[in-house]
Order: sequence, then structure tokens, then C-alpha cells
Amino acid sequence: MDRTLVWIAMATGLGYALAYAQEPTDALEAARSSISMLAQSLPWILVSMFLAGLVSQWLEPEWVARWLGREAGLAGIVFGAALGMVGTGSRFAVYPLAVSLLAADASPGAVVAFTTSWQLTSLARLPAEFPFFGVPFTFVRFATSLVISVAGGLLFEWLWSAWSHFR
Repeated sequence: MDRTLVWIAMATGLGYALAYAQEPTDALEAARSSISMLAQSLPWILVSMFLAGLVSQWLEPEWVARWLGREAGLAGIVFGAALGMVGTGSRFAVYPLAVSLLAADASPGAVVAFTTSWQLTSLARLPAEFPFFGVPFTFVRFATSLVISVAGGLLFEWLWSAWSHFR
């Protein structure tokens, strides 16, 4: 089991114990709320994990390495950001897909650009923004977010490479 998960579980357990000691009904209501969220999310998590497993089998490592690998350089990071723009899935689908891309030899920077772009620049959200912010504001926000996704991918690639030398 992952040590980080163990520490988070222990901190959560301690939090519940402290909450129960102060106000038992609050701790019990928090537990009920957590169970309700789990019941609502579980079908999405299961389907997304199975989808990510299927996609990982379909990803051709040669294709991923060519388009998203380290050899692709800046173009791979830009392509990762472009893929993130068209992503409309839940985080339960996107993160396992991102891990599958890493496993298939995508560069870490391209994966960071993909996940950042998915969060910031989803094309599917643009029509919802137009009525509130107007077209010019929405497009400038979108373009800025896309640049941030690519810059973040480049920065991460550089930092990850530097970090790798110390491990």
C-alpha cells in the first residue's frame, strides 16, 4: 500500500476522532456525507478505471512516443495541451488516462500540459462562458490558459529532468 495513502488515512481517522470527541453528531454527519459522496462517485470511478485500462491497451507506445514523447520536444507539449482542450471527461477518467500516457512513453511535460489544459481550456465549456463574460473576454482567458498549460508543461519537463539527476 502507498505510504502517502496510509498517512492521509491516519490523518483523516485522527480528524474524525477529534471531531467525534468535540461533537459526535457532527462527526457522524460527516461520515454519512462521505458515504453518500462515495455512493454517488463509485459508478464513475469504476467505469473510468475500466475505460482507462482499455485505452492503455489501445495506446500504441510508438505513436505516443512520437507525438508526446521527449523526442517530440515543444511540439509534444503543445500536442498534449491540445488533447487536453478536447477532453470532457471527469477527473476519474482523465487522470488514469494521463497515467496511461506516461506508461506509454509520453513525456512528463506533455502529460502536465494535457492535464492542465483539460482543467483550464476545455472547448466544451466555452459556450457556457460566452453569455457571462462575452466573446472577447472568454477568448483572451482561453488563450491565456492555453499558454499557461504549455508553459507549465515546459517548466515541469525542465524541473523533472533536474530532479531526476538528484534521485
